[in-house]
Amino acid sequence: MEEADKRRAFTTRIIWIVIGVFFLMMVISQIMIYFGAPVRTETATIYTASESISFKGIYVRDEKLVTYNTDGIVSYTHADGSKIAKNSVIAQVYQSRSDIALRQQIDDLLVQKSILEDAQELVGADTSQLESFSNQISDKHSTLIQYIYDGDYASASELKSDFLNLHSKREIVKGDVSSYYSKIAEIDNHIAMLRGKIKSEPYDILIPETGYFISHVDGYEEKLNSTSVFELTEKDIEAITSAEEREENPKGVIGKLVGDYTWYMAAVLDTVRLGTVFKGAQVTLRIGSANQKVKAEIVSLERQKDGRSIAVFKCDMFLADFISTRVCQARLMLDDHEGIMIPNSALRSGEDGSIGVYIQDGIVVKFRKIIQILSEEEYTLVQDTSGLDGYLALYDNIIVEGRDLYDGKTIG
Repeated sequence: MEEADKRRAFTTRIIWIVIGVFFLMMVISQIMIYFGAPVRTETATIYTASESISFKGIYVRDEKLVTYNTDGIVSYTHADGSKIAKNSVIAQVYQSRSDIALRQQIDDLLVQKSILEDAQELVGADTSQLESFSNQISDKHSTLIQYIYDGDYASASELKSDFLNLHSKREIVKGDVSSYYSKIAEIDNHIAMLRGKIKSEPYDILIPETGYFISHVDGYEEKLNSTSVFELTEKDIEAITSAEEREENPKGVIGKLVGDYTWYMAAVLDTVRLGTVFKGAQVTLRIGSANQKVKAEIVSLERQKDGRSIAVFKCDMFLADFISTRVCQARLMLDDHEGIMIPNSALRSGEDGSIGVYIQDGIVVKFRKIIQILSEEEYTLVQDTSGLDGYLALYDNIIVEGRDLYDGKTIG
């Protein structure tokens, strides 16, 4: 019994020793992390940065409302942004959703029929086109994968007809299929059956004149145009940029027509940041979430008493935002500047109140002053001050992370 008690006591001591060593190691490691944590550095290299002004702008276009005067469910026949000829059908009004579904099925079958009729013309053709069809199918497959990867499922769906077209032609030329006549006949019978189920013919809405169609209206169509844009005040612009977007069109309005691609953008900008920008200048804008780059002309620049300016830009380039929104985020690109780019998190104040950064020189921390060129949200561009005593030089190791830094501290 006494021997067993000794063994238990010995085991207990071993366990406590192990626990003690474990906690001691933890304490030592934390001390080492706190007092001896290595710094993280970035090498000072030359960058070219573009100075820009971010703003919210409003699109202004010459627009005309398209109306209709019948009740029912609207089904559009063209996508937004399509150029529509005068007296073309832009939409159809159905009495029931089932009729719309039947019409869509018929349209899909007509596309399939057209594809098979196109392939049927290759009956008897030699096999020299087989490689071309196979390569095109492979290319389409790669494009499909990319669309899916990008989340662009609408474009991915549109490839369906391309695949059917190429596959049908390859089968005919290869000889796997001798004819599509029986398949075309089946499609014709199916279409006739579906047409018989439609309860009433739709009412056609015609476009009164040629233009680019947009199905969504926001209430500014009769207020904003190429003339009134020059009369907008700061209050007008800010009211539009902060307004909630209308979710539905008013009753009896099918959409609107835009005469051409010419559009204006009105915005309120900081006069000081505009610098030497002037009326008549050709400038570069980056538009929307896609950051699309466009050339525009400043056709009006009115300086206000509060230190801001009302700018009106004019552009003739078609954009996706052009048809999808009234307000967009944009940037006016100014001058390009060359210098050393450093993260703002690395900026420090020196003992004399100067702004600079800490660098790692061997195992010693040193403070280096900087001369700022421009500052953005995350980074600051500074001059290359190589050769100036006490200032940041090219290829210095800028400390971007580190604890308790000061000039002369030893690290490592």
